[in-house]
Amino acid sequence: MRFVPSVTGGFPHPRKVKTYEGCESGMKRDILISIFLLVLSVNPLTEEAEFYSPLPYMLSHYALVSSGILLGYSYLKGSKYNLLLGILPVVLWHLPYYFALGASSLGWRIVLELSIFLGGILIGSSLGVTPKWGKVTLFVLYMLGDTVLSILFILESPSYTNLFYPFSPYSPSTLPTTGIAMVVVMNVVLAVVIYLAFKDILRGLTD
Repeated sequence: MRFVPSVTGGFPHPRKVKTYEGCESGMKRDILISIFLLVLSVNPLTEEAEFYSPLPYMLSHYALVSSGILLGYSYLKGSKYNLLLGILPVVLWHLPYYFALGASSLGWRIVLELSIFLGGILIGSSLGVTPKWGKVTLFVLYMLGDTVLSILFILESPSYTNLFYPFSPYSPSTLPTTGIAMVVVMNVVLAVVIYLAFKDILRGLTD
């Protein structure tokens, strides 16, 4: 830990310096994770795989939205209305018709990827001004929406396949694995949220 003299000749409290350094380190970490997720989801191998299976297609959606949220939260400060604007493209592209459209061609997929990445940035930029009840509501809605979608996939819902939309590359038999993977992702996200909540509570008790 280092002490930095202030312009008045005094020294700031060591905890303040440590907090600033921790914040700067956290921002660097967030941008590295964001870039990693972006590269992981947007590359020739992933794009090609998405024509054959909805699993990499959905996983890339998680990665792109998460990447955008990290960037928005770390570097931007938006209004609470950004939250609603950010949610719209994420929800839209997971409705049956648009889900199939985004998977059908590289052109539409680029539009999808760009819009949900920007949506993630908008969501992240709004988290700093969103009250705690708003964040809890957002998380509950995410869990509810993903639970419904994963159940539809596990049950091989024809509305998300080429039985309903001939331009979709996915057959019903490709969906269950994706649904199961979504359940795993949701449990991981839930575990992380619980861990961060307890960590925040403990920090409040020790401060």
